Amino acid sequence: EGKVYYGYEFNTFTFRSFNWIHQMFYKKGTKVVPKNIYEYLTPLALAVWIMDDGGWANSGVRIATNSFELKEVELLNGVLNSKYILETTIQKIWIKDKYSIYITKKSVPNLRNIVIPFIHSSMLYKLGVDNTHSSSFKPHTYI
Repeated sequence: EGKVYYGYEFNTFTFRSFNWIHQMFYKKGTKVVPKNIYEYLTPLALAVWIMDDGGWANSGVRIATNSFELKEVELLNGVLNSKYILETTIQKIWIKDKYSIYITKKSVPNLRNIVIPFIHSSMLYKLGVDNTHSSSFKPHTYI
């Protein structure tokens, strides 16, 4: 009928060498927190987690963990406390038996120092950083 339609197509690759990562985080098709998460929750991983599931809330940062059981949320919370010295709370959300992790206002400066080197500028709002002034923020080196 004389109409021209345009579309895009792309392909992705899979690598079997990464299967171990999938197997660690999925058991019988369900996402889980592996017991050794302490080893894998690096500053980069924490930054990606916040960019994906985090958000600025009440002068702190809330991370959605509602796909996990309470025991798993407690494990994640413990890693944030012990590895990064972040003051956090586990908060019940509106979904029955589901929880989120809240990083308190007091720990936000420490959290920013840890993750900002890895946060895309479009995601700084998730840390309460005004993107228009983000170039003035100078994170400290985290060891």
